[in-house]
Amino acid sequence: MKTDLRALHRLVVRNLKIFLSDKMGVFFSLLAPLIVLLLYVFFLKDVQLDSAIAVFDGVPVDEKLLENMVNDWMLAGVVSVACVTVSFSAQERLVKDRETGVLLDIKASPISRGVVDASYFLSNFAITLCICAVVLAVALVYVAIAGWTLTFGDVVGMIGLLVMSALSASLLTGLIAKAVKTSSQHGALVGIVSAAIGFLMGAYMPLSVFPEAVQYITLFVPGTYSAALYRELFMRGAIDEIGEALSPQAAESIEEMYNLKLDFFGEEIGAETIAVIFALIIVLCAAIWGIVAAVESSRRKVK
Repeated sequence: MKTDLRALHRLVVRNLKIFLSDKMGVFFSLLAPLIVLLLYVFFLKDVQLDSAIAVFDGVPVDEKLLENMVNDWMLAGVVSVACVTVSFSAQERLVKDRETGVLLDIKASPISRGVVDASYFLSNFAITLCICAVVLAVALVYVAIAGWTLTFGDVVGMIGLLVMSALSASLLTGLIAKAVKTSSQHGALVGIVSAAIGFLMGAYMPLSVFPEAVQYITLFVPGTYSAALYRELFMRGAIDEIGEALSPQAAESIEEMYNLKLDFFGEEIGAETIAVIFALIIVLCAAIWGIVAAVESSRRKVK
């Protein structure tokens, strides 16, 4: 047991040191989600604000409240997408080790297969959590400057959700990375995932603008539930202020437009149910990891 823990510690440290040694890689991993935020601030903010104003169709409303709400919506999307894209990019270490034969050398040593798999998972989780924590901190600073609508409970909830999102992303991207054989394949997949995941999660565009069939497809994307919970935490304060300034119906219109509640196969579900589903998805991904590890271990014994 002690030997396994010592080996796990050394492998995790080894993976982290290799990641941190590539300073430009670390920089671009952090820069990618921040670029999305900058694009929003300088180019897309006015478009989203105009869309929000159009919902009220001439009803007088404080544009500052709507601006805060739109800011919160976009920040929720940036943070939720970052967890997936950062984790997928960080799987490069596993892919490179497999491509160069390093992984075979590690497996040839007297270390159990479970320890090797756990080392890649833990290092990916640590990288994803740390980088996304920085992104979340930047988002909170932006909210503080633009217009603070959050409570202490919202911030605590975001930190907890960040851990869940990083855990979910590391499990899911780890399973996908097991099937990737070369760095070129990994690079192509990262590009595709980075371009598509924000739309599939409803992070860059509300899911309500998509056809119903597409909305149902997004329910099979774990990040959809993460994004929905981030929207609830980021936007709830601003939406409540709009409801107090206008009417509860106005707040409901915003909730419907920005999908604070999901249409789960005809049944509308709120934040509590979404959180339960997200937790079950994490458990399911962990169970699949265990099954895959058991199958690979049995194959190894047969050989």
